[in-house]
Amino acid sequence: MDAFSLLADQFRHMAWADALVLSTIAARPVAAGDEYILSKLRHLHMVQSVFLDVWRGEPFDPRVADGLDFRALIDLARKVHTGSMCFLESLTPEALERVANLPWSSMATEKLGFTVADHSVADALVQVPQHSAYHRGQLSARLRELGVDPPMTDFIAWIWRHKPEPSWPCSV
Repeated sequence: MDAFSLLADQFRHMAWADALVLSTIAARPVAAGDEYILSKLRHLHMVQSVFLDVWRGEPFDPRVADGLDFRALIDLARKVHTGSMCFLESLTPEALERVANLPWSSMATEKLGFTVADHSVADALVQVPQHSAYHRGQLSARLRELGVDPPMTDFIAWIWRHKPEPSWPCSV
């Protein structure tokens, strides 16, 4: 398996897992209206969105998800996942090796207390699905607290299911 195939699978899995979590939340009003869940969803999809904008060389808005309700978050997630796949399809091996200039790196240097190293586009492409998985784990823990059985979103579960496409909940 080459790097492109592996990255594409990571992003396809991320879309499927996000859609599955969003569908679970949509089916339970107690979850869809929970402020902790909404806050985590806003953060998760904001991060996906700003990384995509930076990769595409577009202006980014770190407030893109501020105040979005659950239905609007579904729309944002779908848009970002579609855009991410288009971006991945446009990449060349040389593009993967380019330094990814993330505008917030200086802020990270300040906050972490050390100068952050340069990283490649490929490194940043690995970061986004991992970051998303971390927050899906937090969402799963909160769903359990609310009495909702969270879905199995592990990468291997997606493989076992024959790599299905995401099934998004209705947003209207």
